[in-house]
Amino acid sequence: MSTDWQRSVVTLTSTIVTAVVVLVLYFARSVFIPITLSILLAFVLVPVVARLQRRGLGRTPAVLLTLGLVVCGTLGVGTLIAQQFSRLADTLPDRAEAIKGKLIVAKTWISGDSTNRLGHLVDELTGIVAPKPEGQQTVLVERASGSLGSQFDGFIGPATEVLGQAAFAFVLTAYMLLRREDLRNRMIRLLGEGKVSTTTKAVDEASTRISRYLFMQLLVNTGFGAVITLSLFLLGLDYALLWGFIGTLMRYIPYVGTWIGLIPPVMFSFATATGWGEPLAVLVIFLVLEAICNNIFEPWLYGQSMGLSEVAQLVAAAFWAFLWGPMGLILSGPLTTCLLVFGKNVRRFEFLDVLLGDEPPLAPHVAFYQRLAARDQDEAAEVAIKVAKESGPDVAFETVVIPALCMARREVDQGDMDATALRYVIRGVREVATEVSDLRPLASEPYIGSRVRLLVVPARDEAEHAAADIFASTLDHTQWDVRVPGDEMLASELIATVEEFRPTVVVLLALAPGGLSHCRYLVNRLRAKCPTVKVVVGRWGNLDGGQLPSEASEGIKGVEGIGRTFTETQKRLADMAPVLSAQADRATKDEMSSGKQRLVGTQSA
Repeated sequence: MSTDWQRSVVTLTSTIVTAVVVLVLYFARSVFIPITLSILLAFVLVPVVARLQRRGLGRTPAVLLTLGLVVCGTLGVGTLIAQQFSRLADTLPDRAEAIKGKLIVAKTWISGDSTNRLGHLVDELTGIVAPKPEGQQTVLVERASGSLGSQFDGFIGPATEVLGQAAFAFVLTAYMLLRREDLRNRMIRLLGEGKVSTTTKAVDEASTRISRYLFMQLLVNTGFGAVITLSLFLLGLDYALLWGFIGTLMRYIPYVGTWIGLIPPVMFSFATATGWGEPLAVLVIFLVLEAICNNIFEPWLYGQSMGLSEVAQLVAAAFWAFLWGPMGLILSGPLTTCLLVFGKNVRRFEFLDVLLGDEPPLAPHVAFYQRLAARDQDEAAEVAIKVAKESGPDVAFETVVIPALCMARREVDQGDMDATALRYVIRGVREVATEVSDLRPLASEPYIGSRVRLLVVPARDEAEHAAADIFASTLDHTQWDVRVPGDEMLASELIATVEEFRPTVVVLLALAPGGLSHCRYLVNRLRAKCPTVKVVVGRWGNLDGGQLPSEASEGIKGVEGIGRTFTETQKRLADMAPVLSAQADRATKDEMSSGKQRLVGTQSA
């Protein structure tokens, strides 16, 4: 009960903190937007500053030179863009008649002769639903223009805010570049939790990856805009620099940015061109260039993918657009990338990797067991077969199938699963294991030599019996004469089976959790009754995907080996096989010679 109460308090606290953070980001966006721009600019400019420092410049001159180039380039491009936008605003109304004519042609081409009839139908339905009052007169109200002072205030207020934010972002970027080691050390102290070396490595790696990604993204998007500008200029389209700038800016918006960016030049070309060739050419230029960037330049320049989920990028774009408007929409891509990289490298932000990454949220063995518990065997089989095709069937057995059996047993012990559900899971595991075994390659050459008798014994229950059958199916039956007895055997029944089958090796399988005491008991009885039999213990089932700690198998004495994983147990048998096979050959020859001697003695008598 106390656990539920604590969980409720944690959930409520997390909800309140999240709501407060979102509200602060929304209402203080005039502060957070320039801070975010400063951080992103600092990441982008760090490689340039570092390269200048390697050429012999000091930190301060390198930062000032870099920022000076950025300011000059921004002012130059901004002036040209403003001029083109102003000219577009002045000349576009002069083409109103041409635009109306194109729209009429397009409307007729789309709707055909049904346009008028459809328009009349819409008018009639509108009149029925919302009829206009009779005798209504249209009154034109001319709003008096405000005073010169109010107009000036309405213009100067937003302009001052934008300039203030830009100046604040510029100054903050300069200080971040000048004091980046100090800022890094402060972050290490906040996130380190005493692990200085690990945190330093994580923060440095995250910073390097973010910086490289943002710098390459700037190069790709700028190159995209430059090629668009040059192509439209050669095509003869007016205001090519403006359309290229819009294309560069919109490309920061994930997935849909390029298609938003091509709308203005295509619509302008459609409105002003005499035919359809120019608009189609503009559309083809955007499509071809986007395909080249996505498939050639981005994989080449970005290197390893950031691993962002497509859904997470779109949701993040909507979220940041809601908080910060158009600027948030443009910044959503870089912001999401930064959060994901910190989630991958800094343990405290690991939840961001789960939310934003494209890696499966569940480990393969958890997903496999979850689908079996949900009685969806087809999807469970897809999980196991995918791992088998990528890494091999034995790896699938070791990392997916066997851990799923252990998870089922653990939930039964905890009372979260009944016996009926357990039987379904085990039956599903057996059927999926058969499909995975079919992917095993055939042996190139059959084994030449005597077969070694091997008894694979499940230590306790049906889950271990399934694991024993799976293990037996992976062994080379030209080399091993394998038998798997039933589960829940008494020690006396096991001794009787050994005396009847006379195996050379006995493999005792004990899946985690639990079962060590019973396994030790069986080993002691085997040693007491059948001292010549070699015993190997398979102690499998670490749910974290690695080996069980060696302490888990301490206390099992008198065995030839302990395999803590599926493949380790296979390897122990493979190492023993040559010696055991040679012994089996000698035993066979001895039996044949003794048989011949008995035959000769019988004939003589």
